[in-house]
Amino acid sequence: MFQMNCSAPSNVYTKSLFLNHGNQTLVSTKAGNRGNPSQNMLGFARLHDSNRGLRSTCCLTNGNGGARQLNNHRVTSRDGLIIVDHGSRRKESNLMLNEFVAMFMEKTGYPIVEPAHMELAEPSIQDAFRSCVEKGASRVIVSPFFLFPGRHWHQDIPSLTAEAAKDFPGVSYMITAPLGLHPLLVDVVNDRIKHCLSHVAGDADECAVCAGTGKCHLY
Repeated sequence: MFQMNCSAPSNVYTKSLFLNHGNQTLVSTKAGNRGNPSQNMLGFARLHDSNRGLRSTCCLTNGNGGARQLNNHRVTSRDGLIIVDHGSRRKESNLMLNEFVAMFMEKTGYPIVEPAHMELAEPSIQDAFRSCVEKGASRVIVSPFFLFPGRHWHQDIPSLTAEAAKDFPGVSYMITAPLGLHPLLVDVVNDRIKHCLSHVAGDADECAVCAGTGKCHLY
């Protein structure tokens, strides 16, 4: 079984592999303490082949420094995607992940995409993993819907995914980098700020994120 887990080891110096995740491009580069290329990194991924003991490191960059498109590494019809968030006790927050997954499927055309919550709500990662396999996935790609690589990304999600995969020894899986410092997030944050300012000024309704909460106002 191939397992891929994102991590950011310190003081490493290694050449990356090539992979592609959605519209992201993974490029061949070197990371470590020679110069400061880590500023261009969005995340790392460590590939482990448990059968042969192979370990290597992949890095996801922001496209600077000679990035090139790799068209032969794409999500296929045999891939199942799990988009996992933290999970909330607030039902409305959990339902928003379902809406995002629907948007994601419509935009990408990927046939197998499942929502999952790391904790506090269902479906769990185990539920989503099983659903992907039942729909025909032979590889499961877990995409953390998190901003930065904290403890949940380093420990909790890999542990929960490994546990879910035990029931399906013939299915490989990987865990991608979190959202990180992607330039498109600048546009998202700026759009949220401008809309909230318009709402406070009386020129726009509450957005779908905070509709009905009454939280978007001046104090």
